[in-house]
Amino acid sequence: MALTGISLALTAPAQARTAACTYLSNGILCTVLANRNYDWAQVQNSYEKTGGSTITARFGHYNRGGTWWDQGTFTQSAGTTRYFTWPGSDYGDCSSVVGFMDSGGKHYEVPPVTVC
Repeated sequence: MALTGISLALTAPAQARTAACTYLSNGILCTVLANRNYDWAQVQNSYEKTGGSTITARFGHYNRGGTWWDQGTFTQSAGTTRYFTWPGSDYGDCSSVVGFMDSGGKHYEVPPVTVC
């Protein structure tokens, strides 16, 4: 007996997006759920400045209805990368984390990341 015209659609399980980036005119802003251990992770923001003049900026992220800031403003010139990592937290509730950077009176966000 021959079977014809049968098609199976297999889908891979959804993967958590634990890293995301936003491409800006003078660099790349990223947020990563780093050093993951099951549902625990550290939020890490980075900015790779590829061009333009020196900036003064500050990192932050939103999650669970709160805003978390780095330790203060920093200056950065082209050709450098800045990082800030917040202590680990449990994200087993699947809450999204949105990293951002404020610089020159502008606000730049990265798409949400999650462990789920």
